[in-house]
Amino acid sequence: MTLIIGGSPAHLSSRRQEQLLALLVCAQGRVVSAETLIDAMWGERLEPRGGKNLQVLVHRLRKNLDDPGRIRYDRSGYALAAGPEEVDAWQFADLAERARNALDSADLETAVALQREALALWHGRAFAGLDDVAALAEAAERLEQERRRVLTERIDADLALGGHAEIIPELISLVAEDPLAESMGARLMLALHRAGRRTEALDAYRRIRTALAEELGLEPGPQLRSLEQAVLRGDAHPALDSRTRARPAEDKPATAPPDPPCMLPPRVGDLTGRDGEIGRIVEVLRSRPPGTPVICAVSGMPGVGKTALAVQAAHDVRDDFPDGQLYVNLRGAGSEPVGASQALGRFLRALGTPGTAVPDGLDERAEAFRARLSGRRVLVLLDDAADEAQVEPLLPPGDGCAVLITSRAALTALPGARRLVLQVLGPSASVELLDAITGRAELTTDAATAARLAELCGWLPLALRIAGARLAARPHWTVDRLISRLEAERDRLDELTHGTLSVRASLALGYSGLAERSQVLFRRLGLLEIPDFPGWVAAALLDDEPRDAEEVLEGLVEARLVEYAGMDDLGEPRYRTHDLVRLHARERGESDDPPAATAAALARLTGAYLSLAEQAHRRQYGGDYTVLHGGAPRWDRGESTAARLLTDPGGWLRSERLGLVAAVEQAARLGLSETCWDLAMTAITLFEAQGLFDDWRHTSQVALDTARRAGDARGEAAMRYSLGTLELFRQHYTAARPHLDAALTLFEAVNDHHGQALTLRNAALIERVEGRAGTALRGYRQALRMLREAGDRHAEAHVLGSIAQIHIEQSRPDAAARLLETALDVYRDLSNTRGGAQILNRLGALHLSQGAPGQAENAFQQVLTASQAVGDLIGETYGLLGIGEALLLARDLDGAAERLERALATATELGEPFLTARAQLAGGRLAAARGDPDLARTLLDTAAGAFAEIGLPVWHERARAELRAVEGARPFLPS
Repeated sequence: MTLIIGGSPAHLSSRRQEQLLALLVCAQGRVVSAETLIDAMWGERLEPRGGKNLQVLVHRLRKNLDDPGRIRYDRSGYALAAGPEEVDAWQFADLAERARNALDSADLETAVALQREALALWHGRAFAGLDDVAALAEAAERLEQERRRVLTERIDADLALGGHAEIIPELISLVAEDPLAESMGARLMLALHRAGRRTEALDAYRRIRTALAEELGLEPGPQLRSLEQAVLRGDAHPALDSRTRARPAEDKPATAPPDPPCMLPPRVGDLTGRDGEIGRIVEVLRSRPPGTPVICAVSGMPGVGKTALAVQAAHDVRDDFPDGQLYVNLRGAGSEPVGASQALGRFLRALGTPGTAVPDGLDERAEAFRARLSGRRVLVLLDDAADEAQVEPLLPPGDGCAVLITSRAALTALPGARRLVLQVLGPSASVELLDAITGRAELTTDAATAARLAELCGWLPLALRIAGARLAARPHWTVDRLISRLEAERDRLDELTHGTLSVRASLALGYSGLAERSQVLFRRLGLLEIPDFPGWVAAALLDDEPRDAEEVLEGLVEARLVEYAGMDDLGEPRYRTHDLVRLHARERGESDDPPAATAAALARLTGAYLSLAEQAHRRQYGGDYTVLHGGAPRWDRGESTAARLLTDPGGWLRSERLGLVAAVEQAARLGLSETCWDLAMTAITLFEAQGLFDDWRHTSQVALDTARRAGDARGEAAMRYSLGTLELFRQHYTAARPHLDAALTLFEAVNDHHGQALTLRNAALIERVEGRAGTALRGYRQALRMLREAGDRHAEAHVLGSIAQIHIEQSRPDAAARLLETALDVYRDLSNTRGGAQILNRLGALHLSQGAPGQAENAFQQVLTASQAVGDLIGETYGLLGIGEALLLARDLDGAAERLERALATATELGEPFLTARAQLAGGRLAAARGDPDLARTLLDTAAGAFAEIGLPVWHERARAELRAVEGARPFLPS
């Protein structure tokens, strides 16, 4: 910090004076209280003499400033008396604001002049050497972020004014200072390209891509990728995404979701007595320590209201975190906490990452998560954390973000965390909470009675809620009657002051007032292992009719032992129980229910999931096709319930994803091997369509282990087949082969022809993509014969399409056409839109091979329409790609370019390497047709490398052949 008095540099006599002056500068002329200044410079070390020390320091500073009036004092505190032109930081803020107004008025010349004047005020980092004072470090970081924003806006304005060449040296220096700053790299590329230096622009992209790969293991974000494509295409006027123009130049996430996610649960409407704690949390969350995220950890005994408090505070600061609010219940209080990898997968999908693009490993997911949040202001609420190890991978990077954590543990080993230990409510707040829950007049008119009830509840919010719920559910009870019951259970109430036993006693009080049927359901709800559940679950747990069981469930809602959690996408109500309530219910079940009754209830629950998942599959596929089932018992309460729930079978599967996974796990613990693997296999219908590869792998592995322990060879075979199929979907052909080989051997041993046929079909795919067409054809024909014997029409049609593809590749169009028409008839008969689209895609490829672009375009247009109707993004991409290739063959180069660009963009976003390489191959052919050999070589070489990396020699050779044609300057003829 530099001080100039009377036109000459001046020096203050102590570092404390510099800190004091800097703190007053940060206030921008506003009054700063003495307490704030003392806390900032000395903390609590000077109490009670802090006030006297501050007065002495102010006196000395005034003397050194040669003007006592510069430090103004009133009863509130101290302020710096100066004009904006006398303090660089104030002048910078004024110039930056005027520049923003000029930009808003589209006066770019004025804006650039003001921005240059503002940036010229900088001579290094603000408050350098004084940043051991936290408040000054925060202020310095805020000023630095504002400087970056002004710099970025000035560069954008220069670009808009056509000053591309003039700012290139400056941009080169800025990128050299921070090679990972994608937004500044994009501006350098744009300036170079607009200045006619196209090769240098592409070189800049490659350097940035290399730096990102080596340092972070990431690919460039969509802005850089789209710029590269624009440069490769030779677009005359590519532009930056307008959303980035006014944002700071620090790194941006790899991709940005269209809408910021808000995953927060709803507020608790009757939260009482927590204003002070909420205020402290809000203050912490709104602070911005430099270089690190804000971390606030709320801890306390079970039932003290940690989650309700955290959710309330999170909603209060939503506007401070405009880029989203993430939430996950980590279930740390339970026996099986949510893994960090699973939580990261959920966050990445919420932030816009397609399921197919979510990395597999924990470290890779954590890196992708941090990259997503870099440069954003996002709030992360981690509810019910078990320990520091569970939390650490979920922490966002740098400043701008905040993390709010609830946990039973204090999390004292979490670096940089601000902690709040939540205590029980005070006596008056406890009475207020009881009144809010019950609305009983006697609680307000008889203060002594109300205070006694609150005291017997130990002023613990969970116990108070249970007592209030009993009164609300039984209006004929007096408060005195409930108090007498509490006093009669003296041993339990004594435990309210002894750790976790207090929670059991409070919950037992609510439990004791339930009817027998309600008690049974309450105990069995403790068996659930999902955050929320649908109403039909109660029917399975009680072995009752859905209508009657849901009435019992609603009674528990009235007793406040179960909460209404909202409606799912199908319009069905969902419910939840607090984690401590669930734990108590489980304990009561273990003590009150015979093990056989508990096992029977779980068998019905898993059987109900299996029955509904099986029916959902049938509705989507037209029957029990491409799936294997075991003989495990189903639990089904009639067609009317299934019809209501499965109106949208895909929607039901999506809503019950967590329930299906939990059912597989519970069936495994019960040793129900057939139920376990049958559920895992049937759930592939969901996992495949939604790209939920983590769930697919986890459930299949759990079921495989269960089948092995049970000696269930058929189940083992089915799960090896499932895991092999998963690897095929991930295009990991080498990893798929051992699973499929093992599955085939096991299916042969148990004489399961259907399983053998499905496995042979998938094994033949590996042979085909690896270039062994003859072996693949023999495998497909063997599978086809066995599938027809098994009556699996869907898989039969799929194999016919695969055989047809081989005929297309080997120039046997008539044979291919006959097979494709047969397959298409089967899918139409089954009303299977998605399967029909896959055959139409191959039919389009056949027309292309025969040089019939019009027929090909028609087929691919049907693929596009059908895929859009069922929400199949991969099928949609195939349709766009095919239309582009057809238009290329028809020499409609502009039309082809538009479709191929869309196909490439979608394939890249989906994380589909094969489709991406296909689009690049077609784009290379298009570039060659347009007479751009440089772009053609680049795209074709990229495609060839991708095909080689995936392990597709046939496609690799196609790309190399096209590349040789371009390099040999032979005339281009689309094939």
